[in-house]
Amino acid sequence: MSGHLASALARLDAALFAMSPRLPQDAPTARMIVQLSAVDKAPQPPQERILEALRQRLRTAMLEDREPNHRDVKSAPWILWEGDPPAISFPGLFYRVVDLAIRSPRTLNHLIEAWLLNFKGQGVGVSAAGSEIQRLLTAVSNARMDSWRAAHGKYRIFDAARGPATLAAAILGDPEPVSAVLEAACLADQTRAVGNYMRAVQDEVLEKLPNELERPGAGTTLARACTFLMNGGSLRFAGSRTAVAKALCKPWLPETARSPGADVQREVKDFLVAHLGNPQLRPDSWSGAKEEAALIKRWMARASLSVFFELIAEHAYDQQWKYREAFWSAYLARGAIDDAWLALGSNIHASARANQELGDAFGRMAGGGGSQTVLLLRIGPLIFAEWSHNGSLRAWPYEQGPKLGQRTYTKSQILRPCLPFQQHRRDKDGLPHIHPETDWWQLRAAQLIRAHASVTIPASAWRVR
Repeated sequence: MSGHLASALARLDAALFAMSPRLPQDAPTARMIVQLSAVDKAPQPPQERILEALRQRLRTAMLEDREPNHRDVKSAPWILWEGDPPAISFPGLFYRVVDLAIRSPRTLNHLIEAWLLNFKGQGVGVSAAGSEIQRLLTAVSNARMDSWRAAHGKYRIFDAARGPATLAAAILGDPEPVSAVLEAACLADQTRAVGNYMRAVQDEVLEKLPNELERPGAGTTLARACTFLMNGGSLRFAGSRTAVAKALCKPWLPETARSPGADVQREVKDFLVAHLGNPQLRPDSWSGAKEEAALIKRWMARASLSVFFELIAEHAYDQQWKYREAFWSAYLARGAIDDAWLALGSNIHASARANQELGDAFGRMAGGGGSQTVLLLRIGPLIFAEWSHNGSLRAWPYEQGPKLGQRTYTKSQILRPCLPFQQHRRDKDGLPHIHPETDWWQLRAAQLIRAHASVTIPASAWRVR
């Protein structure tokens, strides 16, 4: 090797060494490919005034049978299924958009976004447009469409008839987390998350959910459904409160001997109370779901009674309480208690148990009340008041008794004259809990309930064994 050649090779080696950090490396190249194939953040549609002007220009061009402006065709996807009239009805416009989308990835992306945002399963041209999007994804090789291709391959996203149901089934039943399902479907973006396509998916979820809640593994299915139904800290679609309540409660309406497991019942109750409000305090937010609100009230009554029984054990000294607990538990088990509400004394409402179980769903006794607690029950047209300590049982017609759901109660409200518990007896000071081992007070209370609420329970159901 000549000196000149060796020198040249040395200089070439040095140049290659100096250039090597600038040459593409495997990891950055891989990252670039991932970035190219990823679906960008969903673009926002132009402002309404811009879309309206676009609609007028395109409508005029189509009616005059002249070629529309190229830039207008690129923006046309945003008005195909939006506005009055939707531009899908303009003769020839949609296929101009499709022809442009073959050559323009941005136009194809806008077509996909507009289709998802304004999706209506039975809408004009929606199914045909979904089929065209599928064809375009096969025809174009742009790497930015890879994620949409994968999403369609897995969940049939652009099949207007099958896509929402396929994705709903995955949301409820796939082993992957719900967030991973939505990511794989390219629908986790906040704009897509509340578009019409996702509304159609939610409709399918709510349609499937009642049957799924009656099968083994209902707790897991419920958790997945609740995760999907939320977007951030609130319901995905605020206007769907009634539909959500109906789907979650349907398996147990009309209420029969079959009840959900304790965990499922608690999760359904807690979810609906968190997102629709306590039906005892916010009945208006349950408009259109009165039967469901009544069911949740009955479930909340069980929670209130449970807390009441436990608080009695901790703070009261009534040796006869086991008989009272057995009596009301029997009516609760028969579904006779329509509603319940607690008024807590000052020593009770600050307790950890009350806070954990009730949150803010209770009232307080004015003036403190100490360790005393009052349990208010509604059975049909009757209101009952039970004291945690040695107080008489009282009952009133619904219109005359203390109102459930109030924040504050006074002793005078609870101790007001009430219905007599014995036939021909004029005593309006309530029923003392005496001789419980012989059913003395229980039989008189049961007689009153039977006479006014037409609820009959055999004595064997409430007897302490």
